[in-house]
Amino acid sequence: MHIGYKRKKENAWKRLYQNYYPALCNYASRIIQDEVIVEDIVQESLINLWDSSATFQNIRSLTGWLYQAVYTRSLNTIRDQARTNKLHQNLWESVKEELTEEMAINSAIEEEILHKFRTIITQLSPQQQEIMKMSMDGMKVKEIAKVLNVSENAIKMQKKRAYSVIREELGECWSVLLIMRFPNLKIYE
Repeated sequence: MHIGYKRKKENAWKRLYQNYYPALCNYASRIIQDEVIVEDIVQESLINLWDSSATFQNIRSLTGWLYQAVYTRSLNTIRDQARTNKLHQNLWESVKEELTEEMAINSAIEEEILHKFRTIITQLSPQQQEIMKMSMDGMKVKEIAKVLNVSENAIKMQKKRAYSVIREELGECWSVLLIMRFPNLKIYE
């Protein structure tokens, strides 16, 4: 058989494949648990034999060469996977660090806007403050009017004046604040 494989005779290669492939897969699967990777390793080892100019004195040296090739490829695969996993881990750590930093910055900005917003709210009239609080709690104009025992138009007018002051003081931050903190707040009802 070892003479036929060297001359690349088809029958000799079929026998070599049939005799060695299952045993080499079994051997590699003791090193690597992924069946697809094991099959790739064995096939690559057999292809290397095909491409090789190595000669073997007997079947035993051929067997040794194949098992050594599978063993070496298995270890190289493990090493390469470890490198890839390390790269992925390093990339994830870097992304996580950037996200954490960005979240801290966003949190600081949000807190600053909220502080400014609370300060502006305290400068509104007591009735506007109460109306704004109820609006931020998700109450509708009709509900606020009923609780405060005033007309809906009066509530709308007070909200409009309050929003005008807040918008003027907060500028562009106003819309960001609305989206981030007060999704229930209805500016226009």
